[in-house]
Amino acid sequence: MITETAVVVAVSGDQVTVEAAIKSTCNSCQAQSDCGTGAISRALAPKKQLLTLRTPVPVNVGQSVTIGIPEAGVISASLMLYVVPLVTFLMSIGLFSVFFDAVGLTHELWSIPPAVFATFLSYVGVSSRLKRLESGRFQPVIIPSKLKV
Repeated sequence: MITETAVVVAVSGDQVTVEAAIKSTCNSCQAQSDCGTGAISRALAPKKQLLTLRTPVPVNVGQSVTIGIPEAGVISASLMLYVVPLVTFLMSIGLFSVFFDAVGLTHELWSIPPAVFATFLSYVGVSSRLKRLESGRFQPVIIPSKLKV
């Protein structure tokens, strides 16, 4: 379980809005004071993120809570979001190359636009699927045993 500490900013029944600080990898780098990337990330990156989740236990505004998301959900969502469009692109580039060669268009540039379109469609499909599954294993939860007063 990937965990993070957040502060409750609003409570409405069993729905809770929490505010979590966004951590940058630049904070752990030794060269952060001399690095241009670190300076840009500190200047442009939002410092807080609001999440609305369901809570199994009562909480109060201002209370620190631990929120978590299972690693399996993060890994499977990442695989679906990155691997499926990549495989779609590679397979469609090959299929469209064969198709366009058969109809007499032998340059490989003819296969790129339809392959990009197929990749876009696969990304849209994966994205909508992940949104449908959001209510389950991809949704962060408040961990009841780690509530802090």
